[in-house]
Amino acid sequence: MEPCYEYLGCDKKDCIMHGRKDTNRCWKVEGTLCNHPGIQIVMEKLAGKKEDACNRSGSIYYKAAKDRNIV
Repeated sequence: MEPCYEYLGCDKKDCIMHGRKDTNRCWKVEGTLCNHPGIQIVMEKLAGKKEDACNRSGSIYYKAAKDRNIV
């Protein structure tokens, strides 16, 4: 699966995920500049469990990864 910034068309070049081609997924990397504000809201309620927040907030990238059995 393509990196999050490609899939989402993200132009936040100062994000630590931007330009990475490794297999780390954004929900496993702290300090990303995700363009989905719901993730940050849910993450605050879940005490920083980012992957769970991506799942519960409806992140389209996370859902696509689940649909492809990557998660």
